[in-house]
Amino acid sequence: MKITSKFAKRIAISSLAVLFCLVTCAFSAGAWAENLSGPFVGFMMSPMNKKLTLSAGESFSDSFSLINPDTNTTSVKYELNIKSFYRDDDNEALFEDVEGRGQIAQWITINVPESGVLAPGASQEISYTIQVPKNAPSGGQYAAITATSSTGVNEGDSSAMLQESIVMAYTIFTEISGNTVRSAEFSDLSLPGFLLDGDIVASSKVKNTGNVHGIAKYSLQVFPLFSDEEIYASDEESERKLILPDRSLYHETIWDNTPTAGIFNVVYTVEFEGAVKQISKLIVKCPVWLLFIIIFIIIVVALLLARWLINRRHAAARSKTANTD
Repeated sequence: MKITSKFAKRIAISSLAVLFCLVTCAFSAGAWAENLSGPFVGFMMSPMNKKLTLSAGESFSDSFSLINPDTNTTSVKYELNIKSFYRDDDNEALFEDVEGRGQIAQWITINVPESGVLAPGASQEISYTIQVPKNAPSGGQYAAITATSSTGVNEGDSSAMLQESIVMAYTIFTEISGNTVRSAEFSDLSLPGFLLDGDIVASSKVKNTGNVHGIAKYSLQVFPLFSDEEIYASDEESERKLILPDRSLYHETIWDNTPTAGIFNVVYTVEFEGAVKQISKLIVKCPVWLLFIIIFIIIVVALLLARWLINRRHAAARSKTANTD
């Protein structure tokens, strides 16, 4: 094929245009990243939640801290709000009263100004009081004290190009004593039977059918095929999940870095406030390459056995013919 000078010119122009676009995009991306880079601007809460058991008519006071970790020049302005707290069916936070479980938000009083400014490296103690009514219903009550921050409010800081808002929540999980019910339904407990690759994963769903929050505990124990000596156990602290009343939680417990191959006896246990459900299973893990080797060996053995049987049959036939003669 003959390449004309006109065609070559078009190719050169197109190449230059593409190169120009790439350089422009790279420069723009670099400038955009530079504008967004820099130290993290925000604030912290310590602690971030409180679990309580209170009685009707009881008064309780406590506090938490707001902290501005930036030790440079950025101050943080914050505003406090008291909200009901719950979770939706996907376990996402809801700042609203669900089925009367957020009445406690009306019982909380903040004992400090509801807004302020945190200087760089400074902290502010936020104290509050819960006054439980004498006719408060038994069971779980949930609220959150939210702190909304905005940045770029330092003295003389009028040149801030980016105003950033962050919302954090100090959540209060309260059990009102009285007629409390702790119960659960377990479903979808699952263990694999055969794995080609990946880690062994146990899963389950727990529904809190009581009227107060509770802790679901998950345990994964692994034993070799012909021994009772445990070779793996899941971490107890990380496998504890809080579930609110009338809410379900799907959870997976993973044996990280499961060996490449092996036969394991696995026991999966789920517990919720004294109720226990357990399953056990023999799990075979065999990677594809090993599976091919095993299949190849089986085929070779089968062919050798077939050949041996054929040879034996032929030998028997020859022997019979010789005896007949």
